[in-house]
Amino acid sequence: MTSNNRKTIRRPQVAVIGSSDEDGQMMALAERVGATIARVGAALCTGGRGGVMAAASRGCVEAGGTVIAVTPYTDINDVNGYSHYVIPTGLGWARNVVTAIAGDVVVVIGGAAGTLSEIAYAWMYDRPIVAMSSSGGWAAKMAGQKVDHRRDDVIIDCPSVEQLEPLLRRLLDEAAHRAPRRETESSG
Repeated sequence: MTSNNRKTIRRPQVAVIGSSDEDGQMMALAERVGATIARVGAALCTGGRGGVMAAASRGCVEAGGTVIAVTPYTDINDVNGYSHYVIPTGLGWARNVVTAIAGDVVVVIGGAAGTLSEIAYAWMYDRPIVAMSSSGGWAAKMAGQKVDHRRDDVIIDCPSVEQLEPLLRRLLDEAAHRAPRRETESSG
């Protein structure tokens, strides 16, 4: 429901953030995460580049899901080959805030400095964050941790993709029933 009690056709969205490096084990995990997102009926949002973003997108597409890419570029065609819809921001690294808040839930796979910035934005804008801790990087470092004092919860540790589907279903259901926040609530 929208804030004025009208029904909405908006479907759930899950953002996947993580490493742009292509580590074989991490790519296999990202593909399985993308397929899981398709199975729960959510659209996948990524940064539209390589690494985890492309692997999760490939897994989602192959499982019949929809992929939205939020790219740092201005060229709408400068995107990995598994993106149905492209939002070319022209913002460079600053596009990380858009990617981080594009999901009702954010899933972290591995990750370096860019991923850390997305985790911080997702945290500040009150998105549930799931860290695939077996993937290493910031996902492993932040799993089970709080980013700061702004929230009472922690980044959810999800050590295996088998545990992800029921977790996503629960978090997306909770997100669908959460009252909308006003932007002034998130400042500070």
